[in-house]
Amino acid sequence: MNSGIGRLITLEGIDGSGKSTALQHIASRLRALRPERRLLLSAEPTEGPVGRIIRGSLRTAGGAGCSGGAPAAERMNELFLFLADHAQHLAGTVIPALEEGALVLCDRYADSTAAYQGVTLRSILPEPVAWIQGILLPWSRPPDLTILFVIDPQAALLRIEGRRGREKFERLEFLQSVDENFRSMADFEPDRFVLVDAALPAEQVADDATSAILRRLDL
Repeated sequence: MNSGIGRLITLEGIDGSGKSTALQHIASRLRALRPERRLLLSAEPTEGPVGRIIRGSLRTAGGAGCSGGAPAAERMNELFLFLADHAQHLAGTVIPALEEGALVLCDRYADSTAAYQGVTLRSILPEPVAWIQGILLPWSRPPDLTILFVIDPQAALLRIEGRRGREKFERLEFLQSVDENFRSMADFEPDRFVLVDAALPAEQVADDATSAILRRLDL
């Protein structure tokens, strides 16, 4: 049943910010508080064909450092894989759910592509984040609200140092640059972004994020 206009809520932040854990807590709270609303959980990269290629590439390159030193063509190829996965996610999941009135809660979205790939492309493009956002602008569906989980990159890395299957982006200097990109995005769009202190206990982080969602979207 359609319970009103669909809303897209995205969770963003660097690796180790705890947003994937918070996603489940937030979903549980929203289901309890707004049981009449259909809630769809999703993520990028997706589990679709292109998303699986991306996830596999990130894992197998985990010990080789980030892709900033890779050939330019290889870095551009990686960007366009992320964009293709985003396009498939929009067409197959996000837009149909929104048209049915669902609340879509997404762990990473287009902002992550711009923030992360904006770092890998710095040496070949003068303004890589803006360039990527310009590609996305004509066809992507912008979020109604973005929760940005902010945490010191060093603390984030300490959280994930024992994680199996480390990914190539999980390096301090790289994550510091990604964090700067995310914060710049939030400064540029304060009406869309809400910053949540991800260094707090997980339950408090989820409570703060849920409160922001209910308040800002008037659900």
